Formats: sequence, structure tokens, C-alpha cells
Amino acid sequence: MNYHDHPAISASKLKKLACGTASDYWAAYEDPNRMPMVPTDAMKQGSLVDCLITEPHNFERKYVVAPKCDRRTKVGKELWAEAQERARDNCAELVSEDWYYTAKLIANRLRDDPQASQFLDGQGQKPHFWHDSIFDLDCRYLPDVENPQTQMLVDLKKTRSANPKHFARQAYSLGYDIQVAHYAEGYKNRHGEYPRIIAFLAYEWTWPHNWCVMKVTPDFLGEGRRRREEAMQLYKDCNGTGEWPSWGVHDIHPPKWIDIDDPANDTDLSEIELEGLE
Repeated sequence: MNYHDHPAISASKLKKLACGTASDYWAAYEDPNRMPMVPTDAMKQGSLVDCLITEPHNFERKYVVAPKCDRRTKVGKELWAEAQERARDNCAELVSEDWYYTAKLIANRLRDDPQASQFLDGQGQKPHFWHDSIFDLDCRYLPDVENPQTQMLVDLKKTRSANPKHFARQAYSLGYDIQVAHYAEGYKNRHGEYPRIIAFLAYEWTWPHNWCVMKVTPDFLGEGRRRREEAMQLYKDCNGTGEWPSWGVHDIHPPKWIDIDDPANDTDLSEIELEGLE
């Protein structure tokens, strides 16, 4: 069975519960008539970089690089069709030469950088399964990089902006705290102790491929553990009743910004990155 098709609880499933609704989870994972998940280009680009960094020995098994060609011409169509056939025959993913070139630039830059490379020292893409005795649930995780010798756990993140402030703003809303909390439990089950260092290595797809390392603080991890536990309990409750509710009923209040004296109105436009302003 493909790792991503395994029914055990993963960080992605927990993020779906914590950052959306139980109904979102059901639609993505439980609905018998659900459509297969189709990865976006951004997801595919991130997976391509992950492979080149964490398991380059498996690249030719996973990918077929299409030659650069003009697909509007007869020759170009033939070259593309041949690449598609090779990909089908090898159960591999077809990627363009431009994508491959960009992904290699990113992988090489991170490996060659004296700071970033310190967070790539370890093994990667080795799945682990365990049973969470507290919630009586089977769990799984697939770390990008982990090193039991240095007790380090690192997750690679393709991001629109590697600016540390911007990354920190989106991390909570995207459930990255829940992910590292879940990964930490998997790491402990696999290696017998929690990781000493947990970090995100975030990079940009566009030139000049800026990057940053965001080391997880105890507070960030603690909040992730709290939200992970809530998501695990929500899954158990919904799975037990067979009911997967949406947002429910709430009161609506006037927004704080209508009060001119509210400090929330002190907004610096330079910090919210609105495009098109002169």
C-alpha cells in the first residue's frame, strides 16, 4: 500500500481537522465518493526538491525528465509523447526540464550553504508507524530529514516567501505546529527519545531561491501538542458517532476595527504586502 493511502493518522489528517472542520476531513478522507486528491504544481515542485535533497538515489525511479521542446511542432509533440510513455511504463512522474533545472539549483544551493547544510545531515523519507496508546489510534509519519545521532528533526517547506517574519505568520494557520508535534511523537517512538532540535528549512522556488531555517521553540511545540490532542480527540469522537460536523452555529459581533481607538487599526501597509500599491 502507498504510504499516503494508509489509514493510520498522519499530520496532514490532523491539520485538516484542526485548521478546518470535521466535515472537511470527512470529504477528504472518509467520503466513499470522494475524488482522488490531485497535487497542485506547488506540491509537485516541493516533492521534486524533497526527492533531490533527501533521496537522490531514487530520483530516476520516481521521475522522468521531459526534454525541452516546442510541443506545438510535430517533433516536439513526438518527444513529449515519448517522455509520457516512459513515465507511464516506469510508474514515474513526468516533469519538465525547467522544473528539474530549478529544483537542482535549489537542492545544490541548500547543500552547499554552510548554514543550511547543517540541517540536511541525516536520513530522509523513511516512514514510521506506531500506536498512540493515549488515544488508542494507529499513527504514521514521514520525516524529510532526521538524525538520531544529533537528535535533529527537520521538515523542508517550499514557501512563497522565506522571510522569517512572513513564514512565522503563516505557520500557525497552516498547522505546522501540529505537524511537528505529531512528528516528535513518531520520532520518540522510533528512536526512544524526543528530538533535541526541530526545525523548518524553508526555501523559495523563484530565483535567487532565498531560504531560512526556523527552529521550533518549546512554546510553538507546546501549542502544537495541545492542538494535536484536540484533533486526535475530535477524530475519535466523530469516528465513534459517524457524524462529521461543519462550523456549527455562532454569534456575529461587530469587528474591532470600527472602534477608531482600537490598536488593531494601527496597521503598517508595508507589512501586509499588498500588491499594486504605488
